[in-house]
Amino acid sequence: MSAPVAASWDRIEKWLGSNASDIPLPAPAAVPALAAAEVAVGYAFPRDLVESLLRHDGAPRSLVPSRWTLLPLDTAVDTWRRNTEELAARQAAEVDDMSDEDDEDWSEVEEGEEDAFWGWSPAWLPIAVDGSGCHLVVELREGSRHGAVGVLDPESNPRFEGSGTWPSTAALLEGTANALHGDAPVWKPTIESWGIDWTR
Repeated sequence: MSAPVAASWDRIEKWLGSNASDIPLPAPAAVPALAAAEVAVGYAFPRDLVESLLRHDGAPRSLVPSRWTLLPLDTAVDTWRRNTEELAARQAAEVDDMSDEDDEDWSEVEEGEEDAFWGWSPAWLPIAVDGSGCHLVVELREGSRHGAVGVLDPESNPRFEGSGTWPSTAALLEGTANALHGDAPVWKPTIESWGIDWTR
């Protein structure tokens, strides 16, 4: 069970206030903007993600260890829309090329493996970026993985297990607060003019 989102943000804000008071935190997302984003994406957002966005619409650069910058809502939706449009274009091209024996036959992908095959699902909302093309994404579909935070790396399959993944947005924020306060000694934060630099 993760700490409440508000409690984790309280700890993050306290640390930033004591150590990096010149690095501002964004204002909350607007409730109408959140509602419009859910309509655009076609899924209700997990409660802890909504609570986080209503506290701060994004975060300073690399706030989340080891390199992640939380995205503002409009950027998250723009990224979702771009990835979803690119997916539709790739799928259409695959259908057109089905007669080419050299192409991999996407129609034979096993059930449950479609996301890994395509490298993207419209049921994922990007919530953080690392500056090298990788994203953290939240699973929006109902089910056992609902609300989980996975890693989307263009050079490998998407994954929701293992290093760098989180069971929820609340867990991600709790882990960030713990790391900032020295309760997770794997990472050490250093304040830079552009944000936070994490080192082992």
